[in-house]
Amino acid sequence: MKPAYAKGELARLGEQLSSKFDRIYVADVDGLERNKPQLDAVQELCDEIPTLYEGGVRFGSNVIDMLVTGAEKAVVGTATLTSIEELRGAFKLSDNIILKVDFRDGIVSFDPQIAGQSLLALAREVQDIGVNEMIVPADLASDAVESKKELRFGLGVIAPMSQRSRCESLGVDYMVSEDYGGLDGDE
Repeated sequence: MKPAYAKGELARLGEQLSSKFDRIYVADVDGLERNKPQLDAVQELCDEIPTLYEGGVRFGSNVIDMLVTGAEKAVVGTATLTSIEELRGAFKLSDNIILKVDFRDGIVSFDPQIAGQSLLALAREVQDIGVNEMIVPADLASDAVESKKELRFGLGVIAPMSQRSRCESLGVDYMVSEDYGGLDGDE
């Protein structure tokens, strides 16, 4: 399979992004959907700018793959994680982990222990494991801020830039903007 980007092209993109942003969030669609993360491509970006990398972690040991790229933090999403025990195992390998709560009419997860919890209960359990940072979709921002006040964890919100003022007024630590742009072979 031919790569969508020539060697060095992503490094140049990383340089450009580093002039505008402190860090970037990479959601690796190949990793998320097909369990085939594009580690080499992400490494080029990580060499140029601090990166939060979501590559479809299913098992605890997968966080090492994400971090070997040079990513600042491995983002573990509830939709791909097979169980809360795998998150516990991941944290034993590294504390550079962020839990991303995937949400569609409820928390999305293969593990009923995760999917059946409220956001506050999940935040407590994750904090007991040692993970002290979460990313949530905009729909959960208000609930997450309330949980953050009680538990004092780092909080990012995935939202369009048009919601920046709202997120800042709520007191989130940072935003992951979904409307800056994507990287696919057709661009």
